Amino acid sequence: MNDYPLLEPYETSASPLLPYLYVPVKVHIIDSALSSSAKSLQRSGHRIVAFVQSEGKLHLEGHSIHVDKGVCLLLAPDAKAEIELSGKSDYLDVVYVISFDAYRLGEQQPANEIGLKLPYETKIDVTSMSRFVDLLEQMAEVASTDQSHQEVEKLKQQIRLQELLVMLMDNVTASTSASDATLAVEHTVAYMAQHYREEITVEQLSRMSGVARWQYSALFQSLTGKKPLDYLTELRMNRAKELLLLTDDPLREISRRVGYKDEYYFARRFRHTMGLTPKQYARTRSYNQPVNDQGANPFSRVVAVGYVLGDLLALGIRPVGADMTVIGKKVVYRNELHNISDIGLLGEPGKIKALNPDLILYSSFRQDEMEDLSKIAPTVSIDRNEPTYTRILQVAKLFGKQNLAQQWIESHKRKSEEMWRHLAAHKGTRETAAIFVYAEGRLFVMGMKGVALTLYHPMAFEPADKVRRMIESGIPFHGIELEQMSDYDADRLFLLVDESERSRKEVMRVMNSAYWNSFDSQYVYVTEAKWNFDDPITMDKLLPALPRIFRM
Repeated sequence: MNDYPLLEPYETSASPLLPYLYVPVKVHIIDSALSSSAKSLQRSGHRIVAFVQSEGKLHLEGHSIHVDKGVCLLLAPDAKAEIELSGKSDYLDVVYVISFDAYRLGEQQPANEIGLKLPYETKIDVTSMSRFVDLLEQMAEVASTDQSHQEVEKLKQQIRLQELLVMLMDNVTASTSASDATLAVEHTVAYMAQHYREEITVEQLSRMSGVARWQYSALFQSLTGKKPLDYLTELRMNRAKELLLLTDDPLREISRRVGYKDEYYFARRFRHTMGLTPKQYARTRSYNQPVNDQGANPFSRVVAVGYVLGDLLALGIRPVGADMTVIGKKVVYRNELHNISDIGLLGEPGKIKALNPDLILYSSFRQDEMEDLSKIAPTVSIDRNEPTYTRILQVAKLFGKQNLAQQWIESHKRKSEEMWRHLAAHKGTRETAAIFVYAEGRLFVMGMKGVALTLYHPMAFEPADKVRRMIESGIPFHGIELEQMSDYDADRLFLLVDESERSRKEVMRVMNSAYWNSFDSQYVYVTEAKWNFDDPITMDKLLPALPRIFRM
């Protein structure tokens, strides 16, 4: 039983002011003089971990978080954690750990949740640091002088704790506004990828985002690593390289197709960017060899970087190397990947070069790495966010297998219609759905990517309103907090979970949340994240698996 003196009056009140009561348990100070190595934190209630003087690391189960000065994190009662101080400061490195329990009014046992919109294991920057440190020092002083047994001091500690929590909530709210601005800029990045052929100015992009011009450029560069117009040039040049390698179109046509009206200006920009003229690039990198579906494969040593691996295998093309670090361990066809060398996460140039490839297919998100890879072998970019039907046709064209790709497309369309016709009796008309994925402990909502290409079928489900806006903006997925899940309200919810320990723990928070439990169990579904790929192999295997997922 808890002996906190104010708990009983709040419990018996007919109209409590707060739904929860927050009770300080312990204030602990960790400093570099006492702890030169990682120090474990006791699993004692909720914990506010505040890095005050210098930076350090917080080691959690399955991952670590680098924490700068002036940053706090909230840990759940059962979260295992270790603190490692950097020792880089000229001052004594200090970390405050405030342990406390949260009680629902009317209950005697501590609650597992805090009852506030504060995310767990997420860095919270504190702006009013002087007041925050003042509160921490006051709480630490009371704890060190053993005054916590006095009734008045208990009340003061509770007030200080509540002020700390309010400060953290204010900072989370402020950072959420910043997150909205970042999301708006992300929309314009996706817009550029779709409209790079058009005339685009920074002022236009700024107006589209609703973010001030000065702030827009800074956010854009933090997201992409480049200024807006430099990023636009890169998009255009990457597409120009593909057209120079894949077609015999005249230079004026290629110039027009990548957004330049003047072919001479385009040629100058290309030479400035690539170090050689478009004609030199086409001649030295040319590998456009005419073949047909029955002809020989012009490339014997193909390396796949990113999400194009399944497309190749579906066309009967087995690469010599691929990203087995992530893709190879998560896809549904992982047992079919024998004798394919691992090129490392995102494709390490050294490992790729050692395989002596004659073609590199790049379908990842770091477009700036293509230049280094093109020095190893001819490199073609395949947009990982293109719909499957479009993407497989692009890949097939490189190998003269367009007929095979078209046959698969027609077959998959037919099977999809048959499957959804079979399931029609088990769903209403025009029902909406939202798809969420836990990957490495992080929660994402899906746009038109992965399993969404199957579930958002004309005969199946419509995306929830906020998901629809993501799709219209070209955003394939977006990271969210658990508390934001209800923003994507739909008739049915799908939750896909990867195999990491942290994801398996986090999914229990979702299934215990009020929003999830507000649904009838027949309208919520939990399944493996291996289905969240949209290559032809996964999509074919998913169709017969859907009745099981729908528990038919």
